[in-house]
Amino acid sequence: MKRLIIFAATLLITLSASARKGEAPLTHATPESVGMNGEYLTRTIDSIATHSIAERCFPGCQILVARKGKIVFSKSYGHHTYEQTQAVENQHLYDMASCTKVLASTIALMRLVEQGQLSLDKPLSLYFEEFRGTDKEQCTLRELLAHQSGIRNLSFGRMFFEKGRTLRSDMFSRFSSEAFPYRVCDSLYACKDTHAMMFRQIVDLPLSTKKLRYACTSFHCYPTLIERITGRNYEEFLYGEFYRPLGIERATYNPLHCFSREEIVPTEVDNFFRKGLVHGFVHDEAAASLGGVSGNAGLFANAESLAPILQMLLNGGLYNGKRYLKQKSIREWTSCQYPRNNNYRGLGFDRRRFSDKRRTAKLDNRPYYYAPSVSKRSYGHSGFTGTMIWADPKEELIFIFLTNRIHPSRDNKAFSEQNPRAKCHEAAYEAIRRFRQK
Repeated sequence: MKRLIIFAATLLITLSASARKGEAPLTHATPESVGMNGEYLTRTIDSIATHSIAERCFPGCQILVARKGKIVFSKSYGHHTYEQTQAVENQHLYDMASCTKVLASTIALMRLVEQGQLSLDKPLSLYFEEFRGTDKEQCTLRELLAHQSGIRNLSFGRMFFEKGRTLRSDMFSRFSSEAFPYRVCDSLYACKDTHAMMFRQIVDLPLSTKKLRYACTSFHCYPTLIERITGRNYEEFLYGEFYRPLGIERATYNPLHCFSREEIVPTEVDNFFRKGLVHGFVHDEAAASLGGVSGNAGLFANAESLAPILQMLLNGGLYNGKRYLKQKSIREWTSCQYPRNNNYRGLGFDRRRFSDKRRTAKLDNRPYYYAPSVSKRSYGHSGFTGTMIWADPKEELIFIFLTNRIHPSRDNKAFSEQNPRAKCHEAAYEAIRRFRQK
């Protein structure tokens, strides 16, 4: 009996060590098994989510917490819309907005840099001929990914519309055709030359001072850049190299191609561009005009599909016995690139601000969407639709918050004023502290 107990204990230790090395996939477990106070975690997040829905911060949400390779909290709240006709379920898909930058284009670029097919510090014009002979000729991928290049955001109002808010007839049509193949919404199609038009707009943008200026602009170019380098379709490269091997089945661009509309949470009632509810199509105007596929936005997913990507990063590039990225690459890309320029960001990844000295009691009315307790080594990203992903190597902690705070309108002050993402995120850290105090 004693030998059996020793064997079982050794086996558990071995399995635990294997999981820590990235040799096992994520599994569900109790918060206590990974050093968290489960009663506090559940009670606090339940309270924040319920209160936020009542205060119309958002109609519904999904929240996931994982630690040490174990999913310890995964729950959906509320409904797709305030009409409350359909409850949010864990398998339903949210528009990830700018979280796409990290979850799609950034990890794809990481792979190409590791393979020596792309350089972070050589002029991007070596790979992207549209930049040659322009003021962007010497811009590097490192500068662009860290939002340090001086490039500005495009004005889509100027790009898409004639005077009087009429859509440009050379860019959009109400009918699908060979000339207008990209479906923007149920009754709007973009022309096949939209990519070329957008690249020309980017080239014509004047550069400003090289300092931190958050700009989505270069991310619109990355799918094309990846296709030119690899000779493969961008989506197929992403799915084949990362999503399918990671076992991800509910993360995709253009979700209506493979999921029912009932499984997709709608976003804004767009009275300016698409003239109706955006449902099943990417909310971001630029990504929509590019056929729903951009390095900037376009990915739809549920929380549990995203956890393996973040766990792989926390594992130093390993997941379920397979290596996806090198550990040194992850350290570099998630590290601050231009501290002397007061730029806290990594390469594609967002990081803790230098000036973040918040206390837990001061979470309201603060611009930062992550918890005050995040470590300086942590990283993640947020999305305009209200989404958030964050990984903290110090605590081996993953936090995912998905919502459609822009429904029915992006003019939602309650969400920013009450800051529910940061509050729920902080609850995970407090659950760790309370377990340690026992």
